[in-house]
Amino acid sequence: MNKYKYEYEDDGYLKGKNKSKLKVFILFSLSLIFVTSILAGCAPMEPASFHRLKVQVRKLNKKTAELSQNQQYVEKKLGQMQLNTANNGVAISSLNAKIRDIYGKYEVEHHKLNVLNKKFREYRLIVNKQLIKLLKLVKTGAAVSSSSSVKKQSVRSSLVKKESSMEYGFNEAMSQFKKKKYNSALTSLRSFLNKYPQSKYSADAMFYKAYANFKLKKYPVSILEFHKFSQLYPKSPDVPMSIYLQGMGFLKVSDPSDASILFRQAIAKYPGTKAAELSQKAINGLSK
Repeated sequence: MNKYKYEYEDDGYLKGKNKSKLKVFILFSLSLIFVTSILAGCAPMEPASFHRLKVQVRKLNKKTAELSQNQQYVEKKLGQMQLNTANNGVAISSLNAKIRDIYGKYEVEHHKLNVLNKKFREYRLIVNKQLIKLLKLVKTGAAVSSSSSVKKQSVRSSLVKKESSMEYGFNEAMSQFKKKKYNSALTSLRSFLNKYPQSKYSADAMFYKAYANFKLKKYPVSILEFHKFSQLYPKSPDVPMSIYLQGMGFLKVSDPSDASILFRQAIAKYPGTKAAELSQKAINGLSK
């Protein structure tokens, strides 16, 4: 009885062992099939696909090279623009320094002239006092009657005479300028501005005084006076021409860089004007 029992148990054990081996074999087979399929997917590309890929890579490399060249070109241009901006800043600073120097010299001369004018006024006041005393001696005993109407007429007459005298003085100075008598015109314009500094003709008188100095080849003085005119009367229609003539003044004293700055300023700020046209011609002449 026990003998058959043991034989039955050994047979069951062998059958269980064979089943385990079968399972391992099946798993190994499945793994082998799976690895084979993966390796098949990683097979080498066909020649045509590989060629197309190489062409695309070459195109990308070419595009990358072109973009690199464009970047270098843009960086070079940007560097040039920054250098030009810096040079223009230096040139403008130099021009401003020269103008301040000329203006300083002008202020010294102007102060001397004011001192002389003050002495002249004091002398004229003394003379007038002496004349008044003489008139009083001559008219001693004469009765002088005056009424309000007479006074008003006298005031009106005085204003009319002043206006007439002012207009005559300006027209006389301009007549001398048109006849190219620049020294006489300059003297008359100076006298006019001293006598009527705030008249309706003051702006024109100041512009033509500077222009007369330019015509007399007093270029540093004319540069300063044109600059001062532009500052005092920025809305005057003569401002564009004053900027152009400042540039010509610098050109006459052999300073083409400062002259070019003023010419370009006239073109940029006042396009379509005669001054802009003349400035463009001057720049074209500098580039030759």
